[in-house]
Amino acid sequence: MKGFAKYKQDIDSILENSYEDKDKFKKNLSIIMGAMKFSQPLREFFVLYNEIESKKFENTNSSRDYITEAVKHLKENKSGLRDVISLLDKVIGKRQDLCSESTNLIYHNIDTMVFSSGVLNLEEKINSRNFLTESMVGDGIKKSVVMEADSKILTQVISKKYQEEYGTALNESERSILKNTLLMTEETLNTEYDNIKDITLNTLNNMISESKDESLSARLTEVKNEVLTLQKSKSSYIRVRGLLEDLN
Repeated sequence: MKGFAKYKQDIDSILENSYEDKDKFKKNLSIIMGAMKFSQPLREFFVLYNEIESKKFENTNSSRDYITEAVKHLKENKSGLRDVISLLDKVIGKRQDLCSESTNLIYHNIDTMVFSSGVLNLEEKINSRNFLTESMVGDGIKKSVVMEADSKILTQVISKKYQEEYGTALNESERSILKNTLLMTEETLNTEYDNIKDITLNTLNNMISESKDESLSARLTEVKNEVLTLQKSKSSYIRVRGLLEDLN
């Protein structure tokens, strides 16, 4: 297997470009979620590729440590993708008209670190590590360099880090959140995101202060820190909104 970047980008594009046709979107989403149910490695690759793209740190030491651990996990589990690649090839092959020809440089550089091997690739891997490390600090890589992340709706639905188990399908509430968020204007998003983030953080703070279970308090604090690091976007809104519903 040469890499995972193109698979992830194609699936993101398929969902984004079929959204206007409700029946087609529903069918595509159902098929892709079915693949996620079938393969835990596939779910984990989606989660970590998205996390590396969207997560932000205050300094390069922290982001470099995160990259190291994430890449280590991906390398250890990449063989598990073999069982589902033929299914992805079939799904994507039938929907080539919905796929984008653009290259997501974040995904490309993750692929370099996970799938490249041998002495001749050392310099390329070092360059990719540096690129990813910088992209996860502050504003990271400029939007002109990397594809917009708002199309990564499926990934955000799947990659709710506060869940220990991944859902195999969207419930009615999640479908409603997905639909409404995709139709949001930028102005509405700015207002709604700030509101939902404040409510979620207040809820987490109350739960932390009231909890008598140290392990639960630690987990809630970890979730709180995850929320604080998110950048404002439609995908982040979906993530925080889903978290708040689960907390309630």
